[in-house]
Amino acid sequence: MNKIVITVFGKDRTGIVAGISNTIASMGVNIEDLTSTRMEDLFVMLVVCDVSKSKVKFNDIKKKLTDTGKKIGVNVVVQSEEVFKMMHRI
Repeated sequence: MNKIVITVFGKDRTGIVAGISNTIASMGVNIEDLTSTRMEDLFVMLVVCDVSKSKVKFNDIKKKLTDTGKKIGVNVVVQSEEVFKMMHRI
């Protein structure tokens, strides 16, 4: 697995992007693409990351990001790119 997809959603507030991106960087994971939007008071962010150079295992990446999400008040879902694509194909 070389890439993961991180989905972040919750009530909009200051610090969501900073919190998630700092956690990603702390694990040596590279953000390749990031898109976000705000719909009324809901914030949604989708991040595609390259994990090929990170020494952190997938389950540890997932736990650290979901823990960060809990601390900053958002939901975080971490999936391998392959699983994400399979779940979202038509």
